[in-house]
Amino acid sequence: MSQRSFQFRLHSSHADPDRATGALVVEFLAESGQWQPQHPSLSTPGFRLYLLSLLLCQHTYLVANALERSIPLQRVEGSFTVLTSTEWIIEQLEGTFVMHLDPAAAVAERSRADADAIAFISERMKLCPVSRNLPATVIKTIGLRLGA
Repeated sequence: MSQRSFQFRLHSSHADPDRATGALVVEFLAESGQWQPQHPSLSTPGFRLYLLSLLLCQHTYLVANALERSIPLQRVEGSFTVLTSTEWIIEQLEGTFVMHLDPAAAVAERSRADADAIAFISERMKLCPVSRNLPATVIKTIGLRLGA
């Protein structure tokens, strides 16, 4: 059986003092092999909007929980691959997010992004209602790590 593949990538910045998302760029890998910036509108295909919502929900939960833990985010990078059947039924979702800390932040602040905090944020990301509503048959893998 053949599958369809959809790939997205995300870059966001989080400046001091509030670390809220200041800039967010989401791109889609088109059939041409070129990354295309995404600016959802009424003409965006509905299925692509749904996939964007999966990606953005994960990002929102990551950022919100990093802020809750007072982790000094500088930027977040993410990639998402979704495999569907030829009938557009989602079969597999694989995502990777990398948190980059502000190098200007104090060592004590940066140390908040320890293994326990990463595990906590990863678990909270699983609560994203968009991905929770995927059927149980969908293979979901969402990874989070600290960047260099």
